[in-house]
Amino acid sequence: MERNLETSPPFDELLLGIWRQKRIVGICVAVALGLGALYGLLAPRKYVATAAVRMDAQVLPEQYVSPTVTETPESRIATIRYALLGEHVLGRIVREEGLFPELVRARGISAAVEALRARIEVRVEGENGFVVSYESSSAEEAARVANRIPQVYAEIASEERAEAAARAAAIFAAELEEIRPQLEALEARLADFKVKNADRLPEVLESNLRQLDRLAGLTEATLISLSDAQRRRSALARSGAESNVEVARLAAAMHEARREYLAARSIYTGDHPQLVAAERAYRLARSRYEQAAAEVARGDNEERRVEEEIRWLRDLALDYQRRTEDYLRRVEATPAVGTELGAILRDYDAVREKYATLLSRKVEAELAEDLERRQRGSLFRLIEPAIVPLSPAEPKPMQVLLLSLFGGLAAGLSIASYRASRDTSMRGAADARRRLGLPVLASVPSLDRRSRRVGPVGE
Repeated sequence: MERNLETSPPFDELLLGIWRQKRIVGICVAVALGLGALYGLLAPRKYVATAAVRMDAQVLPEQYVSPTVTETPESRIATIRYALLGEHVLGRIVREEGLFPELVRARGISAAVEALRARIEVRVEGENGFVVSYESSSAEEAARVANRIPQVYAEIASEERAEAAARAAAIFAAELEEIRPQLEALEARLADFKVKNADRLPEVLESNLRQLDRLAGLTEATLISLSDAQRRRSALARSGAESNVEVARLAAAMHEARREYLAARSIYTGDHPQLVAAERAYRLARSRYEQAAAEVARGDNEERRVEEEIRWLRDLALDYQRRTEDYLRRVEATPAVGTELGAILRDYDAVREKYATLLSRKVEAELAEDLERRQRGSLFRLIEPAIVPLSPAEPKPMQVLLLSLFGGLAAGLSIASYRASRDTSMRGAADARRRLGLPVLASVPSLDRRSRRVGPVGE
C-alpha cells in the first residue's frame, strides 16, 4: 500500500493539483511582475543609434594625375570592421568626445578604447555598404558617435594616403637629386662632342653628300671653262704674231713716207703739188701705222685678260678640289662619329628617360597628395545618418513585463507542479478507491471545510 501511495498522480490529477495551488502561481506572477517593473524603473537606459554608410571610391582625375596610392573599395569593405574598430580611430573619438574620463584616468586610453569597442557593432551590407551602431546611456551621444566613427576613419584614411603620396614624392625627389648630376654630365659631354664633330655628324651626312655633288659639278664646269680659256689664249698668241709683222711693215712705210715728205719740204714751197702729195702720203702711212699699233695693243690686253682668267680658273679648281677632299673626309669619318655618338646618346637617353619618369611621378605624387588632402573625408557617404533615438533600446518596458509575466508564470507552475506531485493525500472515496484498489465501505465527511484532506480509511 505504501508503494501505491508514493506513485505520481496522473496528468489530470496533476492539473487539478496545480489548480489547487493557484495561489502560489499568482504570488509568483505578482512577484515576477513587480521585479520586472522595478528593473524597468531602476535599470540604466541604453540608447542605440545606427548610421548606414556607403563606401565610395576616391577618384583622382587621371587625365591630370595617375594615382600614387591605389586601393579598391572591395579590399576595404572586406576589413572595414577591423579598420573602424582600430585603436587609431576609436582613440581619436575617445579624445574628441571625452568618453570614459574615469576609465582613461585610471587605466589609460587603451582601456577606454576597449570599452568603446564593446559598444559598437559593424555589419556589412551588400558589396560596398555597412551599418554602424553605437550604444550609449545618452541618446545625443549615441547619434553623434555613430556618425563620427566613419568620418574619423575616412579622415585618417585620407591622411594616410596623403602621407603615402608625400613619402612617394620624397623618394622621387631624392632619386632626382641623385640622377641629376649624371644627366648634366652626359648633356655636357653630348654638347661638347657635337661641337667638336659638328661637320661629321650623321644628321649632316646628307648635306655633305649634296655638297660633294655640287662641288663635283662646279669642278667639272670650272675645268671646262679653263680648257676654253686656254684655247682662246692659243688663238690670241697666233693672231698676235701676225699682227706684229704687219705693224713693222707699216712702221717702215711710215718712216719712208716721212723721209720723202721732209725731202720735198726742203725742196718745194708750201703749196707745191709734190710737197702736198708727199705730206698726204706721210699722213696716210702714219694713220695706217697707228691703227695697226692700236689693234696690236688691244690684242695684248685680251691676252692678259685671258691669262688672268686662266689663273683664276686654276685657283678655283684647286679650291674646289680641296673642299671636295674635305667633304670626303667628313663623309668617311661619319660612321665612326655616328657609332661614338650612338653610345653617348644611349646613355643619355636612358638617364634622361629615367629622369623624366621620376620627375613625372614626383609631380603626380605631389598632385595626388594635394588632391587626397582636398578630398579628406569623402571616402564614405552617409546614406542614412544616425538620428537621436526617441526611446531607449534597453530596457523595453513591455518586453520586460512580458518576460516577467512568463517567468513568474513558469516559476509558479513549476512550484505548483512540484507540490502537486508530492501531495499524497486522498480526496474523496473515488480517489481512495482508485489509489488503494479496495472498495470503500464508508467515508467520514470533513468537519473543517477549510481542510480538503481525507483521513485514512479502514478496510
